[in-house]
Amino acid sequence: MIEGIITILIYKYSIPLYKRWGIVQYVREEGPRLHNYKQGTPTAGGVVFLLVFIAFYTLSQWFSASSFYYPVLLTAVLFGLIGFTDDFLCVRRKNAKGLPARVKLIAQLAISLIVYFFSHHGIRSTTISLVPISRTIDLGWFYPVFFVLYLTAFSNSANLTDGLDGLSGGNALISALGAQIFLFLVGVKDYSMIFLAGALIGFLWFNVKPASIFMGDAGSLSIGALLGIIPLLTGYSLFFVFLCLIYSLELLSVVLQVGSFKLFHRKIFLMSPIHHHFELLGWKESTIVLRFWALNFLGVILALSFVII
Repeated sequence: MIEGIITILIYKYSIPLYKRWGIVQYVREEGPRLHNYKQGTPTAGGVVFLLVFIAFYTLSQWFSASSFYYPVLLTAVLFGLIGFTDDFLCVRRKNAKGLPARVKLIAQLAISLIVYFFSHHGIRSTTISLVPISRTIDLGWFYPVFFVLYLTAFSNSANLTDGLDGLSGGNALISALGAQIFLFLVGVKDYSMIFLAGALIGFLWFNVKPASIFMGDAGSLSIGALLGIIPLLTGYSLFFVFLCLIYSLELLSVVLQVGSFKLFHRKIFLMSPIHHHFELLGWKESTIVLRFWALNFLGVILALSFVII
């Protein structure tokens, strides 16, 4: 609660500075025209909640040290830096063209590999749980490849979801709370997810429609990666596909859309990620966000039931 209040206060006094310094959103030309009104809204707000998260999580180590601390911290900082670089370039160039997609992807893969090597001592094994069935599989030598691809995919999934006011942040909050309950249920003494949730509450205060600030890539890439590193450290990688259901569906919609167009020259959705599909069907932005939050909440309940049962 204290973390959320502090985050709210920081945003209250920093948003005017964002506007004064010209740190504002530039809408992509290929995006829905419905989003044109968002141009000029302060962006890169993820820097604030990321720094608050890091500060509180670090302070918590004095009272309850976690073996996950360094992998989680490294993930937050490095993915946050990729996102910040992208946001900085967009602001400097005064358009929506930040880092080239290929450069961003290579950077994510490289950083995921760095995180793997620095967190290898914190990984319990190369075995992953095949939730919801009571089976496990040992990936052996393939595990580092799986780790890198998984963390990169999770980071991108949050980034793809960040297209409507409150959508990515709200789903991250729901999933983070679910992830903290999961850590408690499996006996892992780490509180990173509750601190992520606390920081996101402060951000959402200003990000729900009509948004006063956007998280930018600095926020979306880092929260996706933070939600992705926890299952990798615990061995419940497939479990988190349900716990972060909306992120999973958003990523899947893009993969299916691109694959279908490449192979058959046909689109499955009016536009991907899938939240844009519903926009073009005429759904109100607030309706999409609330329904996606509800669906993600059901995903969290389903995921946690797998652990309890």
